[in-house]
Amino acid sequence: MSAAVRLEVIDRVMFTRWTRPPTKQDVTNLLAEASGLRERLGSPLIYVASIDSRVKIPNAEERSNLNDLLFRGRTMADSAHIVIEGSDLQNSLQRVIISGMLIVTRTYDDYLAVHKTIDSVAPDLNRRLGKDPAPIIQLARERGLAV
Repeated sequence: MSAAVRLEVIDRVMFTRWTRPPTKQDVTNLLAEASGLRERLGSPLIYVASIDSRVKIPNAEERSNLNDLLFRGRTMADSAHIVIEGSDLQNSLQRVIISGMLIVTRTYDDYLAVHKTIDSVAPDLNRRLGKDPAPIIQLARERGLAV
């Protein structure tokens, strides 16, 4: 992977930590990695992306890359969780805008959710994994994949 993203799988949860918006190459690499992981595990992944609070708002090309990642990622993952960290106005607006876009484009379903913290992903992880996700989330934090 590139310097823009760190990736690690814990259980069948694919955690990524983004420090800048994705390039086309970042998306290509991530999807190739996810495809291989999905095949090796024999079951769909759960994708959890943490976006550092200092990451700039994506431009049009970067938004297109993100849309591509989410569209093509549906074949490899049961669900995708986007954690946009931070309490600044920019971070709050990003969460609201993405959530609104999901509703407007009618892509709001059980696949994609937007969060402020990794802890709010826990109920879905519990439901999908059938076990307490606290140790998985703690390990992700220890490895620098989540705050």
